[in-house]
Amino acid sequence: MKLKTAAVAGLFYPDDQQQLSSLVQQHLSSNPCYGPKPRALIVPHAGIIYSGSIAALAYNRVAPYLESYSRIILLGPSHRLGFDFLAALDADSWRTPLGDITLDRTFTDSLVASSTAVRYFNDGHQQEHCLEVQLPFLQLIATADIAIVPIVVGSAPTKDIQQVIAQLLADEDNLIIISSDLSHFHPYQQAIEIDGNTRACIEDLQPQIHSAQACGCHPLNGFLANAVALQLHCDFLGYCNSGDSGADKASVVGYGAFAFQELFSATQKQQMLQVARQSIICGLETQSAVREPLQQDYLQELQACFVSLHINDSDTENSERELRGCIGNLQARDSLGECINRNAFLAAFKDPRFAPLSQGELAKIEIEISVLTEPKQLAVASQQELLQLLRPGIDGLIIRHQKQQATFLPSVWEQLPEPQLFVSQLKAKAGFSPDYWPADMQCFIYRAINFCE
Repeated sequence: MKLKTAAVAGLFYPDDQQQLSSLVQQHLSSNPCYGPKPRALIVPHAGIIYSGSIAALAYNRVAPYLESYSRIILLGPSHRLGFDFLAALDADSWRTPLGDITLDRTFTDSLVASSTAVRYFNDGHQQEHCLEVQLPFLQLIATADIAIVPIVVGSAPTKDIQQVIAQLLADEDNLIIISSDLSHFHPYQQAIEIDGNTRACIEDLQPQIHSAQACGCHPLNGFLANAVALQLHCDFLGYCNSGDSGADKASVVGYGAFAFQELFSATQKQQMLQVARQSIICGLETQSAVREPLQQDYLQELQACFVSLHINDSDTENSERELRGCIGNLQARDSLGECINRNAFLAAFKDPRFAPLSQGELAKIEIEISVLTEPKQLAVASQQELLQLLRPGIDGLIIRHQKQQATFLPSVWEQLPEPQLFVSQLKAKAGFSPDYWPADMQCFIYRAINFCE
């Protein structure tokens, strides 16, 4: 059996078993955190006396769900050696003062064999601290024998990192933990401002973090790119910096914790689609939407949504769907359940572009629901600035001037993949001329969680 021994015990955390257990348990007990089961976490990796309280938030968040994961993938940056790939650890277990923790050697062998970007490279782990400081937390919250896969991420090509993380996320039984601190060595207040901007990027799933914002920018960006594609939701758990723990406030390091999860389960998505279909069926029978109250807690949340109807009149599998109705609201005015119920009825019977849906069309329609995030205003002075900020396939866009406004859902990028075309067609929808761009034009972006029958 190949054993990895602790490299930073006595430096980043106590090397005495009792002292270490007491310190970590104190952080866990003092920083409760509850929420849905995460697909991934972002945690800091400084000395436990500095960042342990923030790390504890993330580990408390995941603790109730540990038995449902097959393995935990640890991803963090290399602080001591330079290399341009992802370094796996050629070992069977890792020893800390709290005991040995099992490594998933079989899974790691398979990962190395299937990806040229991942290689066994023990030198990359030998003195690295970013993954090791996570182990005591995992050892104290573990209620099952879950194997660990530690990977130190070098300056590999962005696409390679994204592909590896996509492979890891493809298995929903994997928990991904990204180890990263935030800004380094700025005055206290300046660090708070820098880290606030980084937090906004992370919460908005923008894979554009640079090294001055987070030392783990490479695995962080690789994960965020995948989080966008998977329509994950980010929960900010907490923040502090080393100045809050007694260090010199003239030069601090920032620490943040985040959890990522699917906003709705597969079962909940099916329930929402059924709400929409029942509203349409009720509309055909009574000319009104369903009036029965919806009991599920998540349907009581204040949320905006669109309901789109598509129809396929052809019997061939390759025929394209045609829009048959689409109604929604950009601002949350009532509960999600009421929003779906109302907009499904309106899309079927009140969209002015289409005749009311007939009984004969009911079996042919496919319902799509888009649950929207809160619109975020962009500070842009020109159309060109807007084009540079838009993320094709990700951002929904609202443009507004005085009483005129229009929006395109993110799904419209499938028909209008170029930003220039996307914006010009949206301007036409709003009734603006091609060259129209007043100084007080307002632009908002949002994301959508899409699912369909």
